[in-house]
Amino acid sequence: MSRIDTNNIRSHIAYLAHDRLKGRLPGTAGYQLAVDYVIDQYRQIGVTPGGDNGGYTQKVILRKSIVNNSSSIAVLKDSEGNIDSLVFQNDFTPVPHPFSVMASADGQLIFSGYGIDIPGGYSDYAGMDVKGKIVVIINGAPDGLSSTFTAHFSSLGNKMNTAYARGASGVIIINLNARPGSNPNPVLQFNVALNADKSAAFGRVFTGNLKIALISNKKLLTRLFLNSGKNLEQVLAGIKKGNPSSFELPYSISASYKTTHNDFESYNVVGLIPGSDKVLKNEYVVHSAHLDHLGIGRVVNGDSIYNGAHDNASGVASLLEIARIYKSSGAKPKRSILIAMVTGEEMGLIGSSYFAANPTVPKGSIVANVNTDMPTVIAPLLSIVPLGAEHSSIMNNVKFAASYLGLDIEKDPEPNENRFVRSDQYSFVMNGIPALHIKYGNKSDIPGFDMDAYVKKWRAKYYHQSADGMDGIFNFAAAKTYVQLNFLVSFSIAQTLLRPEWNKGDLFGTIAK
Repeated sequence: MSRIDTNNIRSHIAYLAHDRLKGRLPGTAGYQLAVDYVIDQYRQIGVTPGGDNGGYTQKVILRKSIVNNSSSIAVLKDSEGNIDSLVFQNDFTPVPHPFSVMASADGQLIFSGYGIDIPGGYSDYAGMDVKGKIVVIINGAPDGLSSTFTAHFSSLGNKMNTAYARGASGVIIINLNARPGSNPNPVLQFNVALNADKSAAFGRVFTGNLKIALISNKKLLTRLFLNSGKNLEQVLAGIKKGNPSSFELPYSISASYKTTHNDFESYNVVGLIPGSDKVLKNEYVVHSAHLDHLGIGRVVNGDSIYNGAHDNASGVASLLEIARIYKSSGAKPKRSILIAMVTGEEMGLIGSSYFAANPTVPKGSIVANVNTDMPTVIAPLLSIVPLGAEHSSIMNNVKFAASYLGLDIEKDPEPNENRFVRSDQYSFVMNGIPALHIKYGNKSDIPGFDMDAYVKKWRAKYYHQSADGMDGIFNFAAAKTYVQLNFLVSFSIAQTLLRPEWNKGDLFGTIAK
C-alpha cells in the first residue's frame, strides 16, 4: 500500500475535471473523453477488459422522460359528485412515465401513510385493499428505523414500486416540506436504464407499471382530509411514531399527462483483475465509481461548467490507483476484481442499476460491491462511516481495514440526508449483492474543531456547483488513506474463503430482487 502515489490521484482528477470535458454529462463528447481516458489508463496499468464482447465498455441505453406540461390535467371529485380542477405545478406535478406516452388513471383515493410495507413489521397497507385505487402517501419514513432503512423506505422509487406491488393504479406523493403554493417538487424529468426487453433496470428508480404518479404538497393533503373524519395533524404525528393509519378519503381523482421519451447510448467502463485461485477466481468483488457529472448548467461567478472534481473525479481516480496497486504490487487476490466506472449516477443511479441487473459476469458470481463516491478528502481522514456495511458480514472486512489503518468507525452523522440510496452501492443492494459506501467521519485532530460544520459549509459551496473544480480544497494525504482503506476492504473480501453474507434476518437480505 506504500506504492499508492498521490501524484497519480491528483493527475487523474485534473484530467477528468478539466473544462474540456464539459462536466462529463452522459451522451456528450465530454463524457466520451472520460470513457476514453479510463480505457487508456486500464491499458497502461495492465487491467484486462471486463466489458461486453471482449472490450472495456458496456453499452447502456438511457431513457430520458419529460412531461409535456400543457397536457397535465388532474380533477378532484368529492363524494357528492362535485368536481374541481387542480392547478399544474401548484397543486400537483406529474412524475414522467418511463414507458407510456399518455399516462392516465381514474380512481378512489386511499390515504396510505408513508406507503411502506416492511415484511413482518410496519405496514401502511395492512388490512387495506388498494387494488385499482390511487394511494396518497407521505414523503419520509417513521421514526425508529436505521439511517439505511430510513433512506430506503423514503426513496421515491421504493414507494412507487411498493404501491404497484399492492395493486394500486397510481400514487400521489405528498412532500410535506414544500411551501404551500409553490412548485411541490419539480420532477419533470425521469431517467431509467433500459434492459434488452425495454423494461427498466432494477435499482433506485420506479420500475413497475403504475398508471400515474403525482407529487403534491400539504395544502392538497389538508384539502383531502376535509370531511374524512380524521384529524390531519394527529394522523401525521401517529404515523411518525410508527402507528399506521390508512383509510379511504372522500375523494376520487382523474388525471392524465403526456410524456416524451428520448433514448440514447452511454457506457459503463469495466476492467478485470483475474483472481489467482483456480476456484475463487470465478467469483468477483466489484469496485464501482460513477464517471459522470452534471455537464453545463447555471452560470455562477462566470463559470457554467460543473466539473465534478470531488464528485466524482476523485472517486474514479481512487479506483484507478487501486487497480494500479493490484497490478503492480504483487497482490494476488484469490477472487477476481472488477473495476467498474459507471454512467448516469447523477441521473438516478441508472448506470449502476443496469450493471447490477445485467453484469458482464454471471450475476450470481458477484459476492460484494465496494462503492466510491465523492470521498470528500478535504481534511485528515481519522474516522469513517461505512454506509451499508452493518447489514452484512462485510462489516468484518471494514473493521479489519480500519483497525489496520488506525481509523475509528462512526455511525451515520447525517441520517436525514438519506445518503445510502443516493449512490451506486444501492443498485447492488437492490439486486441482492452485499455492498457498502465508505464516507468520511467527524473525528478531528484539532481540539475544538467542528468537522461536521466544516463539511456542511464546504458542501454548500462545492457540491453540485460549478465551483467543484481542481482549484478547490483537497487533502491528498487523506486521499491516500482513503485508497488504502478501500483497497484493504476489497482485498480482504477477495482473500476470505467464505462469501460475504447478509446478516441473519436482515431486511435487505430478504427484500432484494
